[in-house]
Amino acid sequence: MTSRKVFTNWGLTWGGLLDNRKGEWWLIAQISLIIGHLIPSWPKDLLNLHWLNIIIETLGLIIILYGIYLATNSLLSLGDSLSPLPSPKEGSKLITNNQYKYCRHPIYKSILIISTGVVFTTVSILHLTLLLSLCIVLKGKARREERLLKNRYPEYINYMKKTNAIISKISYLNWKD
Repeated sequence: MTSRKVFTNWGLTWGGLLDNRKGEWWLIAQISLIIGHLIPSWPKDLLNLHWLNIIIETLGLIIILYGIYLATNSLLSLGDSLSPLPSPKEGSKLITNNQYKYCRHPIYKSILIISTGVVFTTVSILHLTLLLSLCIVLKGKARREERLLKNRYPEYINYMKKTNAIISKISYLNWKD
């Protein structure tokens, strides 16, 4: 399958990039913030204790690896229903098993976990700001997605009531309506 076919299969179009018909702007914001994590840490050497940096950076790498593991499982669980857009793909089915049994948006959760790991490895105010911005963008993207999922799948409303949104312990990222 060509890369062009993959993008069109996901529902990406030039028109959508211009008018946001399937939530393309949420995806652009998300990708921009993720790419922002490649920027070097700022301020540099916020913590200047070598032994503490080693512990924090190691913890950050463990967090990143867990996030990658969670993302991989979540992506595989979606199969043909996978789309980077907040609009469900035509002909997709509702997935509520595997990682989706515990969290309605485990890919978003994994992105936030990986971003948290980056904050630990960089000890950077810039990267903390990117993480907090990702929380805002992913919640907005998830809310748009859920409006569409409720319309397409009537059983989604019950699924919402019993399953955490993104992160259960953070009320901003765990809504039930």
